[in-house]
Amino acid sequence: MIRLTACAKINLFLEITGKLPNGYHTLETVFQRISLGDELTFTSAADLKLTCTDSTLPVDEGNLAMRAAVRLRAALKEKRGAHIHLKKIAPMGAGLGGGSADAAVVLKGLLKLWRRRINDNVLHQLAVGLGADVPFFLTGGTCVGTGIGDELQSLKPLPKTWMVIVWPGFGVTTQEAYARVVLPFSDPQALNLKKVIEKKELFNRFESLVFPAHSKLPRLKQEFLKAGATASLMSGSGSAVFGLVRSRVHAQALHKLLKPHYPHSWVAHTL
Repeated sequence: MIRLTACAKINLFLEITGKLPNGYHTLETVFQRISLGDELTFTSAADLKLTCTDSTLPVDEGNLAMRAAVRLRAALKEKRGAHIHLKKIAPMGAGLGGGSADAAVVLKGLLKLWRRRINDNVLHQLAVGLGADVPFFLTGGTCVGTGIGDELQSLKPLPKTWMVIVWPGFGVTTQEAYARVVLPFSDPQALNLKKVIEKKELFNRFESLVFPAHSKLPRLKQEFLKAGATASLMSGSGSAVFGLVRSRVHAQALHKLLKPHYPHSWVAHTL
């Protein structure tokens, strides 16, 4: 048996920079891998099978984890199967990349289980075909993402930074968020790594698009700041909001304060 953690991500910066003829939007973002994540186990089996602790999620190719398994098996012309069990922890529709992280870990886990190798370029193309965020989860750490998010530049790892993450109890689909995009923006933001990394001046374009329809989110962000978070931001296209804090002790205290009002909340740190 192989057991792996599919660590989620937050975005420290996200600006939408354009739209391609195929309908995809281009962006400039800073991805950061975090300790919160799902757990996947892989065991040998005759056929491919996915089971999941969340009964509301599909276990066929409607689940990105299973789709990754099917596509990798086909690319390798592999005859063996596997039983993949997904313990779901990171919420769906949260902007934390949980499904993409699962897909990337399935690619890694099955290669390890089957003791197979694959060309890095082929693996990257498999990842891009599954979703724009999946390539990041093969890399991890701290990365600048451009293109549709699949063109990655690794950055020097951040010092370990603690945070509290809150999922407000509802999701925001990527389709819903991008449907609100009207280009060009009147105030386009350029990525300044020094400000983002050193000064924690965070930015997410989706806040201005999603917040008007979900008033709970800007209130949550203000709660973080009033409680002493050094910075707070919605991750990805939402709906999770995180607050960066000074220490683990501060994170635990803030989590204790928020937990009664937001049961879906976690203490996490950067990886």
